Amino acid sequence: MTKIIIASVAVGMVSGYFFLPEWFIDSTEYTLVIGLCILLFFVGIDLGSDEDLVKNFKKVGWRILIFPFAIILGTMAGCLVGAMFLPMSVREAMAVGAGFGWYTLAPVILTQYSAEISAISFLHNVMRELIGIILIPVVAKRVGFIETTSLPGAAAMDVCLPIVERSTNANIAVYSFISGMTLSIAVPILVPLIIGL
Repeated sequence: MTKIIIASVAVGMVSGYFFLPEWFIDSTEYTLVIGLCILLFFVGIDLGSDEDLVKNFKKVGWRILIFPFAIILGTMAGCLVGAMFLPMSVREAMAVGAGFGWYTLAPVILTQYSAEISAISFLHNVMRELIGIILIPVVAKRVGFIETTSLPGAAAMDVCLPIVERSTNANIAVYSFISGMTLSIAVPILVPLIIGL
C-alpha cells in the first residue's frame, strides 16, 4: 500500500507539472473534497458496521484523550529540541509545530506574524501529512497500531483516516478520528497563543 501511495503522489506531481491543463488543476480542489468525502463515507460505514466498536469506545471512555494530548506534548518537545539546531526562536519553532499538520490554517494564522514563518509552517505541515501517509503502513506493521495515529497529526481524522483504518483496524480508526479532531481544535488555540498574536 505504501508503494501505491508514493507512486500515486509522484504521478500526480509529474502530471500537474508537465501535462495537465490549468483549468483541470484549478478544479482539483473540489474534486479532492468530493473524493475525500466519498472515501470517509465508506470508512464511516465500515466503522458503523463493527458491533464491538461502540463497546470498546465506552470501555475506554475519556482515557481516549490521553493519546492526542501525548501527541501534543511530544510534538512540542520535538519543536523545543529542533529550535536548538534551527535558525528560529523556540517560540517560532513551537508555533510552527502547533500546526499539527493542518497546512491550510496554521500558515494563515502565522502570516500575521511573519511571511517566512508562515511559509515554514506550510512546508512543515504538508511534510507531516505526506510522511504520515507514507509511514502509517510501515509503523502499523513494525511498531504498533496506536502509534500510527500520531504520525499525520490533525490529518488523522480525514485524509489519513482511511490509511489508518486499512493498516490497522476499526478500533484504531476511532482513536485516529478522536486524535485528529482534538489536534484540529488545538491548532487555532495554540498557534496564536504561542506566537503571541
